[in-house]
Amino acid sequence: MTPQKVVLVGAGGYAALYIRILLDPKMAGEAQLIAIVDPYAAASPSYEQIKHLPIYDDLSQFFANHQADLAIISSPIQLHFEQCMTALENGANVLCEKPLVPTVAQLDTLAEKARAVGKTLAVGFQLSYATFMTRLKQRIMSGEFGKPLSLKAYVSWPRDWAYYGRNAWAGKRKTADGKLVNDAVVSNATAHYLHNMLFMLGDTMAQAAPLTGLEAECYRANDIETFDTTILRGQAAGADIFYTATHASDVLFQPLMEYTFEKARIQIEPSSQGDFGVIYYNDGRVEKLGESIHDGDWNKVALTLKKTRGQYPVLCDVETVRPITAILDDIFTNVPVTPFDGDFVVQDVENKATYVKGLHEDLLTGHRQGKLPSEMGFGWRGEA
Repeated sequence: MTPQKVVLVGAGGYAALYIRILLDPKMAGEAQLIAIVDPYAAASPSYEQIKHLPIYDDLSQFFANHQADLAIISSPIQLHFEQCMTALENGANVLCEKPLVPTVAQLDTLAEKARAVGKTLAVGFQLSYATFMTRLKQRIMSGEFGKPLSLKAYVSWPRDWAYYGRNAWAGKRKTADGKLVNDAVVSNATAHYLHNMLFMLGDTMAQAAPLTGLEAECYRANDIETFDTTILRGQAAGADIFYTATHASDVLFQPLMEYTFEKARIQIEPSSQGDFGVIYYNDGRVEKLGESIHDGDWNKVALTLKKTRGQYPVLCDVETVRPITAILDDIFTNVPVTPFDGDFVVQDVENKATYVKGLHEDLLTGHRQGKLPSEMGFGWRGEA
């Protein structure tokens, strides 16, 4: 079998993981990395591994000289739309990192283009590709656990000043040249845990359930254009959805996902040192689900390659991410950002970070009760 020719757009940051996967000897029969597109590739920690390859500043330059079976796009958010369009127009399948695009209008254009050219446009929400999650979703779809009642996810990931200063678009609505970014806690670092709730409730393996009745509150402590804390709720597939995420806490609380069904409660902790998933049945049985949650990064490359050969159904494509794109588009368009009350905001010079006193404890309390901060009366809410 001839390996598929792959061009990687991006060389630093998350793209370094793609480089390791594509150059892994176990991938040799499936993929051949033929070029890199990144004007700053020489600054990548992986430069020694890729310097023998053709390196281009622009994806159009690459396609003027080569063809590719698959373009993997791991570039800044504001470039995704244009680069996906370029790859599709030049006959390549695409695997693009999340978030795919900031708006439903851009998603519609990409979906139409992918259909017109008959190519796959996969999206890199790696939890959707993890063996753990695909097996669990199959069991949910079979009705084994009964009807879904509520799905909740909570993440507290403190981020320091360097995080927001690492590039020109972090925490921004638009770039200096006017390209839409919409980078915030819910759309980037913790988006996996919002998407996964909708993905697990989809009617098929390639579907995610749409959210209705969205209520959301967004807060900001850091000096950014968007927001660093989001709490939202709604309904999907007849279940209550509740999601809480913050970068403005001083407490690291790794993702906790609690999915409650008629017959069982499923608790998933991707960063746990023990069992990553446990099913607590109503009849008292307890089932530990093993540790295969971390193969999603490898699988999203391997399974996308199989999909482009017609050997495997898509797991997360442009339509799978429509529900989360709609949520994000709605939030950035319609939900105001409330600055945290300055009396609660701490500028931690020693750790070079901004945090809100008591935020983690309060958010976790509200999360457990399924209530928004405005319903809890927390003092740090500040003024809209």
